[in-house]
Amino acid sequence: MYKHIMLPYDGSPLSEKALREGMGLAKSENAKITLIYVISLHHLTVAGANTAPGMADWEREYAENMRAQAKQMLEAARVQVVAAGLVCETLVVDNGAGPYQHIIDGANRLKCDLIVMASHGRRGLDGLLVGSQTIKVLSHSTIPVLVIR
Repeated sequence: MYKHIMLPYDGSPLSEKALREGMGLAKSENAKITLIYVISLHHLTVAGANTAPGMADWEREYAENMRAQAKQMLEAARVQVVAAGLVCETLVVDNGAGPYQHIIDGANRLKCDLIVMASHGRRGLDGLLVGSQTIKVLSHSTIPVLVIR
């Protein structure tokens, strides 16, 4: 039924659980997995919209370091998936439109037929302020979503 699964992965214990569940499902369906990590880039400003002096180089270096760390983390997860006898690709994208939108766009572009992701279970004020990427994926995706808790 499922041939290509998109799996957002951040190395947290809950995303590890989602990885294990996604691998089990992929194994039973003989499906391919694409692991995605969305990098949250931060821009430092002074006095509103002006970039702080000297920050452009720091931001560029920070982004490069984040990309390298994300690729290394995804590669370690990819090795686990391949060791289980599954086909796996990785995707690292810079946050622009919001992580949830990159997850959905990536899944659509790669013609995934399922998104498997963890819910971090934030509740109350923290959940309201931070916002759940899982809830946003559930709300906006036309692709089925399996949420692991």
